[in-house]
Amino acid sequence: MKNFMEPESVALIGISRKSGPGSFNLMENMIRFGFSGKIFPVNPNSDEILGRKAYPNIRAVNEKIDLAVISTPRETTLRILEDCVAAGVKAAIVVNQGFADADSLGKALQKDMSEIARRDGMRILGPNTLGVINNYNGFTTSFMPITKEQVPIGLICQSGIFFVGALEFSRNIGKGIDIGNACDIGFCEALKYLGEDPQIRIIAIHMEGVNQGKEFLELAEKIVREKPVIIHKTGSSERGAEAAISHSGSMAGNYQVYKAALTQAGVTFLEEDGQMVYAVKTLLNLPPMKGDRVAVITFSGAAGIMISDSLERHGLKLASLSPETIEVVAQLSPDWMPLGNPLDIWPAVMLNGTEKAYSMALEAVLRDHNVDGVVCVAIGPEIPEFSFLDVSEALKEVTEKLPDKPVAAWLYGPNPGEIGEKFESTKRIMVYPTLEVASWSLSLLRDRHKVLARI
Repeated sequence: MKNFMEPESVALIGISRKSGPGSFNLMENMIRFGFSGKIFPVNPNSDEILGRKAYPNIRAVNEKIDLAVISTPRETTLRILEDCVAAGVKAAIVVNQGFADADSLGKALQKDMSEIARRDGMRILGPNTLGVINNYNGFTTSFMPITKEQVPIGLICQSGIFFVGALEFSRNIGKGIDIGNACDIGFCEALKYLGEDPQIRIIAIHMEGVNQGKEFLELAEKIVREKPVIIHKTGSSERGAEAAISHSGSMAGNYQVYKAALTQAGVTFLEEDGQMVYAVKTLLNLPPMKGDRVAVITFSGAAGIMISDSLERHGLKLASLSPETIEVVAQLSPDWMPLGNPLDIWPAVMLNGTEKAYSMALEAVLRDHNVDGVVCVAIGPEIPEFSFLDVSEALKEVTEKLPDKPVAAWLYGPNPGEIGEKFESTKRIMVYPTLEVASWSLSLLRDRHKVLARI
């Protein structure tokens, strides 16, 4: 995979002569993204593209080429791949569609493409792919705009939507591989590369179907020992499975079999759209939870009842707080206040202020041996007018001192977005949009601990 992710020289075959907004010019996007290696545009109808010499075909380049990116009609692809083999190119990305995702001719062309890879030793990514992203060296083969940020998140997908729509799927991408129709390079090669990459700490996967099931499961089981692997498996319905075949030519297989096998391998298996963002930020930033006992600290008794229900739905339970923990909060509260879990600290706040009451309560439950994780319910106030209700700094100080148990938060009020960013700035507390998502996220950390304990 090194030639795909870390090339020093790239040939762009079929590159457009147009540039500027709306041209989808790959070379223009590649240069803007930060690639500093050699680029050889190949277009028989032009002598120069974006100020660089253009070549009629790849054999005319006469220089070492690590990677060829092919964006031509499908009828020309096999001939171009054979030219790449003759030119000594060892890796190629086939961008265009119309292969196993299309008609019988396309399927035959893709089969011949796979034969070239097998026979001649060339590795091929795609077809039907945006290729790769490597934010750590400023390289991408996407002709679509991509967010650039160095984060330890690896992405493997079967659709370019997860590159372009990363904000909605995994939030960010450090390194990404779109395997497309996977005529040669597939999930196993991509997972192995990201699994061995020290810059990547978590791997997010969109999967329609996998052809190397046994090999993939064995590889995933090894990698989850070092870093979480999260899979959103689509195609659970009959129609969804049919759509997967027409989209990427991928056999979706039996969904429940996939789920059972992947879960057994230690993979975090997701079934719903929108879950990946929260799974990634949870498993990337918070420690595994060593049990199912959760303490809840809240300004609102009603929120305490709501979180009790959602914890139970996700196989978690309210912790029985120790007498020492209850005593800490009792000293801050009026004599008439009954205390338990959920821990309603609003009367303590009225007597002692938000920061003192909340920080002492959080420190007490984090030190409590009966507690495995914590949910904090707090206010997201407008600032600076109501800054006295913002407990983010006080709680961050506590979690910096006691980092071994996960702390999830739900904020209510007029300004949860800005206050949530303050909560998450040290990556010790993660904020969630609902109490349901907060409970589910803690259950992922409980499951992660079970995987590591089993290993």
